[in-house]
Amino acid sequence: MRPDSLRVLFLSAACALTACPSPAPSPTPPGQDPGTPPPAELARSSRNNPRFKGPERLASDFAAALSLPVEQVCNELGQYSCTASVHTVALGGVDPYGLGFYEPLPLTGVTTPIAVDRVATAACVRRVTLDVTLPAEAVIFGGIELDSQGRLASREGEPVKNAITALYQRALLRDPTEAEVGTLSQLATDIEASSSQAPGRDWMKAACFVVLSSAESIFF
Repeated sequence: MRPDSLRVLFLSAACALTACPSPAPSPTPPGQDPGTPPPAELARSSRNNPRFKGPERLASDFAAALSLPVEQVCNELGQYSCTASVHTVALGGVDPYGLGFYEPLPLTGVTTPIAVDRVATAACVRRVTLDVTLPAEAVIFGGIELDSQGRLASREGEPVKNAITALYQRALLRDPTEAEVGTLSQLATDIEASSSQAPGRDWMKAACFVVLSSAESIFF
């Protein structure tokens, strides 16, 4: 099958790979000396050329971050590897024998984010299931207590903060900022306000997904 015949199925995601204009500097807050330097910000990439990781690297990085065998990261119907068989082309890989794709598509497609989310979700569900089922061997979510309604017993407790820190250190190789910790802590409140029957476990899955599916995680 020629790539030209599938062009109607894919839309350009060039915005994800193209630099956007930098926002205008914020005005000086009232009462602050204009000469005071602004708070330190994360350094911007000097190359301004992020690259999508692709199926093999995405699977191996997710596996390393969550301490999972690569073959357990994501499998459709429990049999077919999401990255090596099912969503290979959508994730920037090739499929010479099945679809006749001998070279990767030049741009990510409209289904690429869906495929990334599928892989991240499957990997996070697997890690949470293992940590909850075997708490003595938990890799990320160890020591987190749930109340009688399945909610986090303490959203501000050390086990929750440790889990958030572990996710950032293992997936992004850095510590989370205070704002990022606060955002993921607030996520527990949002989930509890929904119709979730297991808000504590759902928070673990969602927190893991947020970090794994971030641009910082899927690009290099």
